[in-house]
Amino acid sequence: MAGELIWSRTALDDLEALATFTGRGSWTQARRLVEQVLVAAERLLVRAESRWGQMEDGIRACRIQGWSLLYERQGQDIHLLAIVQAPLSSTPARSAP
Repeated sequence: MAGELIWSRTALDDLEALATFTGRGSWTQARRLVEQVLVAAERLLVRAESRWGQMEDGIRACRIQGWSLLYERQGQDIHLLAIVQAPLSSTPARSAP
């Protein structure tokens, strides 16, 4: 049985703020970015462990166009915690398809 995506209020607020910020330059780009976040979130239900980077306390991150979708797995469910600017690093991270 597949789990559920559970969005925190913080993650939903972050997604709305990201769309608003990106939309200042291009509503088309904002819509595309939101769609990519939603698709990446859905894919986590299938393969959450394959995304890059585990942080403290079981929190993981999925990179999407310079942003990180922070999440954790609880049983079969994926809890989406926040969307933050991805850290700059000297090694390239895998991007969500």
